[in-house]
Amino acid sequence: MNVSLLITIGVIHLIALASPGPDIALMLRFSARRRAALSAALGIATGILVHSILSLTGISLLIQAHPLLFTLVRLAGAIYLGWMGWGALRAAFRPASELKAANGGASGNGFWTGLNTNLLNPKALVFFIGLLAALVGPDVNWLTRTALVVELFALSLAWFVLLAWWLSSPRIQLRLQAWSRPINGLCGLLFCSVAGSILWLLVGSPSI
Repeated sequence: MNVSLLITIGVIHLIALASPGPDIALMLRFSARRRAALSAALGIATGILVHSILSLTGISLLIQAHPLLFTLVRLAGAIYLGWMGWGALRAAFRPASELKAANGGASGNGFWTGLNTNLLNPKALVFFIGLLAALVGPDVNWLTRTALVVELFALSLAWFVLLAWWLSSPRIQLRLQAWSRPINGLCGLLFCSVAGSILWLLVGSPSI
């Protein structure tokens, strides 16, 4: 087993996890209810698990190499993230009495929303293709590849569970509730900006 490779990819992945993006924004939106936040954390980690498996087995490269299929994946991701952004922007203008329910949602929806947000984010697909294709050569055995899948999932789950637990704590919630409208607005702008950037790239892509 290539331990140095596991450490290198693990450190890079942790830095990527801590970077602001749709996953962090989603955790903020679901933080009003701990169960929903934990469910969303599991969904995001599961999405990362799927991305890892697809990348390490070469399926993601096949998707990227097929222009029409890759375009459809990016289009679906842009539409979904745009829809999420629109929902967050609408929540920013809802009456205060409705904000907690809007942000918390049902715990069951948390998992699927987290899964779809990560899985349908084309930038996550490209990130894992770039990271794993660049560092995991054909000489890397399946034991190391399996360990990488487990590592990426475990790190993701640990990070987002800790984040969910911290954001949903009463002390943090008191602060977040006071800033619920700006937070929803910023999350909405983030989702919409990612969706817009994907659509912009699609419009300029010669594959369309």
